[in-house]
Amino acid sequence: MKKNLALIALIAVPLLAGCGSSTSSSAPAAGGSSAAPAAAAAETKAAEPTVGTPFTADMGNGNVAKITIVSAKFVDKVSANQYAPAAKNGKFLQLDVLWETEKGTTSSNPMYFEAKDADGRKADMTIVGDGIIGSSKVAVGDKNRGFVDFDVAPGPIKVTISNPILQPVASLTITP
Repeated sequence: MKKNLALIALIAVPLLAGCGSSTSSSAPAAGGSSAAPAAAAAETKAAEPTVGTPFTADMGNGNVAKITIVSAKFVDKVSANQYAPAAKNGKFLQLDVLWETEKGTTSSNPMYFEAKDADGRKADMTIVGDGIIGSSKVAVGDKNRGFVDFDVAPGPIKVTISNPILQPVASLTITP
């Protein structure tokens, strides 16, 4: 019994030590400004990727993808197949994606992409289009290119790319 209590104390004390309140004040010193820390935080935030410019994404476990949204455009159809469904929101946003691996091994996957319209509504992805990017492993030096299509009303669209455990790793605003 004493061994169990000692073990619990050994684990709980360091954890609880960090939960106490701090006596330091977060208010700026007299005559000081809080603008400097805000400016420093803005500088450390990476610039948002843009269409046509490659950017890197940490996919976890030391694996780094280099992704380029080569182009983004609104189209009426994403497939020449006569039975392919029409866009419910008027148009499809078609992203031409180039996926490369800078370090380790990554996997390209259209399911890593999510789009939301200007009002924050999630767009429906369609996987019945022609030339959809394949879901496959991409080794260093290899490339995978294809389309990612969303059924969404035309306008500014926020695209988020996630890693394999669905944590966002990059986002960009597209205004085709």
